[in-house]
Amino acid sequence: MKRILLTLFACVTIFMGHAQSTTPSTPSNPTKLEFEVKIYTPVVTKPRPKAPAKLPTSPDATLSENILTFLDSHAEYTLYIIDEEGEEVYEVFIPENTSTITLPLNLSGEYELQLVRGEYCFYTYVEL
Repeated sequence: MKRILLTLFACVTIFMGHAQSTTPSTPSNPTKLEFEVKIYTPVVTKPRPKAPAKLPTSPDATLSENILTFLDSHAEYTLYIIDEEGEEVYEVFIPENTSTITLPLNLSGEYELQLVRGEYCFYTYVEL
């Protein structure tokens, strides 16, 4: 039931993000994000598949104010924003090849931005 509610929330969030403006705005001074990769370890432990010899390529993205823009095609991700205390403050599902995501305006300060796909977590630190 929780998974259904999370999926529904993610869909509504994405729909509202796309429905906010029909005219794309060009954020000023986008910052290129440099992601690192680590093995994602969720709270619930489950058997891990054997890791491939080569790590996956990290996504190519920029951040300008609260707009996260992917510069090329990508797989689906779950985006987590983690505050300085290690608490998750935001989570949203990002479908494959989505070009932009609007991050919450109420967040300010330093955060860890995580893009999780399967057992891999691409992460970087951002100032919002």
